[in-house]
Amino acid sequence: MARWKPLADGLEPRRRELVVRLRELKDQLGISTAALARKTPYSKSSWDRYLNGAVVPPKQAVEALGRLAGTDLVRLLATWELASQVPGTRQAAPGAERPNAAPAAEPRPRRRGRLVAVAAGVTVAAAGAGLTVWLTARDASSSSPPAQAPVQPAGYTCDYTTRDGHLYAGHSTGSDRLVALNASGQDVVEVQCLLVHHDLDPGRVDGLYGQRTSQAVEQLQSAAGAVVDGIVGPQTWGLLRS
Repeated sequence: MARWKPLADGLEPRRRELVVRLRELKDQLGISTAALARKTPYSKSSWDRYLNGAVVPPKQAVEALGRLAGTDLVRLLATWELASQVPGTRQAAPGAERPNAAPAAEPRPRRRGRLVAVAAGVTVAAAGAGLTVWLTARDASSSSPPAQAPVQPAGYTCDYTTRDGHLYAGHSTGSDRLVALNASGQDVVEVQCLLVHHDLDPGRVDGLYGQRTSQAVEQLQSAAGAVVDGIVGPQTWGLLRS
């Protein structure tokens, strides 16, 4: 596959996070932009704009790519929601461009059962915007069963290893995803384990990004002279993995 065009240096972090994730999904499919256009109701030129960060794609386009790649739609849509709330963001008009196009065969999204608390909903804190977005499993797929009560994840163990001078705890290898208050999942477990390794107290290592975890991140940021916002982005990942 051709190399991606570098994203603009000034692209807002939440929008950059979405574009990077969409590019990963397209690379995972191993298809060209033209082929992606044939499999979705969106043109090649539209996908070029979405994947180069020119505009935020409509929710339906993100869903279409997510279903093709068989990824976790709830988490993907949470990333889209954050990007779409950035002030001054240009957003493509919702809805399909070719409403009469026959839908391509799509693999079923992988289901992870009730291992983490996304069966009922995911709450994502918008960085710097003071906005909390509530997403339910119904947002990911209209065919999903009714949401049930959240499942409290069990405690996790931390399996520390060092590779290329970077510390890992066995739950996530990412170093650029935004993790903020009320997020959940393996990235949060990784953050909590790394905080423990730095002698900071995130509370229970349970995969839920609560106030204690946020406060521990702020302590790490303050000690390093970084921006203190309690949000784990690329810079804070670097501190955690050092």
